[in-house]
Amino acid sequence: MATRTRVISQSKAVYVTPTGWDIFHTGTNSSRDRQTISGHQLHRIDNASFEIDLAGSRQDVREFGQLARISTVRLSEIDPTLSLGYFLGNGENELALGFDNSSGADTQMISSIINEDPTQSQRNIFIATVKEGEDAFTSSKWNTEEDSHDVIGFGNCFINSYSVNLSVGEIPRVDLEVQASNVVFWTGCQSGLFNPSLDLEGERTHSGLVLLPPPDTGEVGHAVLRPHDVSVSFVDDQISNLTSGTAIGGVNFATMPIQSCSIDVPLAREVIESLGTERAYAKPVQFPIDVTVNISSLVNEYTTGALEFALTGSAGNKTTNIDIEVKDGTKVRNKFVLTGALLDSQSFSQGLDDNETVDLTFSAQIGGASTTDQGLMFTAATGADDGISGVFLTGMDGTSYIVSGAAALDQPIEVQGWADVEDLAGGSLPDGDGYPDEP
Repeated sequence: MATRTRVISQSKAVYVTPTGWDIFHTGTNSSRDRQTISGHQLHRIDNASFEIDLAGSRQDVREFGQLARISTVRLSEIDPTLSLGYFLGNGENELALGFDNSSGADTQMISSIINEDPTQSQRNIFIATVKEGEDAFTSSKWNTEEDSHDVIGFGNCFINSYSVNLSVGEIPRVDLEVQASNVVFWTGCQSGLFNPSLDLEGERTHSGLVLLPPPDTGEVGHAVLRPHDVSVSFVDDQISNLTSGTAIGGVNFATMPIQSCSIDVPLAREVIESLGTERAYAKPVQFPIDVTVNISSLVNEYTTGALEFALTGSAGNKTTNIDIEVKDGTKVRNKFVLTGALLDSQSFSQGLDDNETVDLTFSAQIGGASTTDQGLMFTAATGADDGISGVFLTGMDGTSYIVSGAAALDQPIEVQGWADVEDLAGGSLPDGDGYPDEP
């Protein structure tokens, strides 16, 4: 008998975890069960959709003497896709999903993905649905009505694309495309959820349980960021600041009244298969990775130049750094820096009684994990006042866990019975830090 007539966004909450974690067998508490991990909630989610294409991975078997197929066989992986969208926050979602905090210009935003870091490049994602008519954020009902919760788990999730959209009159937002290797549907989650990630044989051999803590709206310091919190600047601009005789001309970047800006990071994967394994042997990122920034602006000033200098000179190879800051008051919540960006195109448009507009496309190729003169750098809000100081903590045996940082203002990932977490964090954490203490 159906217990719901429909499912609406009120009933949803989204979580993320690593794809695997250790059961500790060493130390003073070696006999204690330490295999349960708590999901980290993703905040400000406003849309989610997924698709499972079963037909795309199978092939019909046919032969002479019969018109219809005699059987079907699966010759490749089934790769479910998941799309998530959320309002841009303080960078916690990005770090929890495996992106790196560049801290200015030390590392690429996707350093761990480039390096195929097993603790950062994949994630498990969980979408919980509570009882009809209840807000998922009603904590008093979360634990008492667990038998009414349904959960969809996505194992071995790789991010295929990441895009940021900033426009006048719209809330800054992020959209993700994710590819998974497994999808598990649970009805009721009283005692925890089994790890949905798979091994190379397509089996769920990874041990461990996932508990989903009560979700909430988050302590991110603001409801949403707004368009007037966004600033776009061009640093070390060698394109529009060139002197006459060497520039291609166009608009003056420094004075543009920008209407919209978007960042697109494609992360397509190459599927490497091997005889003797059910799943792909590996799914490394395809190179080169061209990050693009698209800017739409009104036209107010032109700069001197001619296209011929791109053909006969070096004007076409000049670059600029594009700094995109999103603030909440005086605090920088997110900063994206596209370094070594080339101008790919500029498109001008004018209609009767309309403002003239220009659409600019810039691109830069991702360099090595520690390359700072080309690629995309990302800095998230840091410090206790911002609700996040990090999202990973290296534990015993080199296994990493996502945490919310020392402030623990958001949902931390806890390892039940992990007595040494404060030592591993490099110091004592305050009471209420969300971590279990020494028994």
